[in-house]
Amino acid sequence: MAGPVRTIPTMCPMNCHPTLCGMLVDVQDGELLGVRGDKDNPDSQGFLCVRGQASRQIIGNPKRLLKPLIREHRSEDAWREASWDEALDLIAGRIAVAGREATALWSGHGNLANNYGLSIGGQLLTRFANLYGCQYWSPAMICWGLGGLGLGLTDALEINTKEDMGANAELIVMWGANLASQPNTARHLIAAKKRGARIVTIDVRWTEAAAHSDEVMLIRPGSDAALALAVMQVIIGEELYDADFIAVHTRGF
Repeated sequence: MAGPVRTIPTMCPMNCHPTLCGMLVDVQDGELLGVRGDKDNPDSQGFLCVRGQASRQIIGNPKRLLKPLIREHRSEDAWREASWDEALDLIAGRIAVAGREATALWSGHGNLANNYGLSIGGQLLTRFANLYGCQYWSPAMICWGLGGLGLGLTDALEINTKEDMGANAELIVMWGANLASQPNTARHLIAAKKRGARIVTIDVRWTEAAAHSDEVMLIRPGSDAALALAVMQVIIGEELYDADFIAVHTRGF
């Protein structure tokens, strides 16, 4: 006889930073029955995009890797299953040969996406690098990290929320902002557009954001810096900026 169905509140594991939509998971006798959005979550309010809904396909997927794979040479059939002890010995042996000064750790997406809310895997990896004395490379360096550094250099660390954007913004520039990566932002963007806000998208291709935009600027890949400098030239040259705001909220202008 089947046991009762348990509904467990959790968070979507699909790594849409900083969305982290609330999710309800139905489980019976240790088996996953389904997932759905959590209407009580104050941020997502029951929203769950197609990726979140498809996350149930991860559990029990026969193609999911559950054991370490090792290869001694490069070919299509070179990978073989190994025990965790063998994999650990291999890694430890390679590190010992290279030495801690020539060893660097890079956290993979799976390590971050699993338990993304607390990022325990990433915390332990960083702690190991600190204790051992080797390098640790944050994966943010190829993602949002450089953008965050740019914001920090101009003191714009206290930025507005997507809720504030939806309620008050008059002009929204989606510059390389793919709504597929932050789907929970889309409803606030649409709310702003319904109020009459103008939406401009700048990207190298036609994206989901472009479909909601009043104006789309498709630029050549790698030309973002040139466009940004051109915009700065016009704003500064024609004195279109708010001097009082600049004096109070920025430095090094």
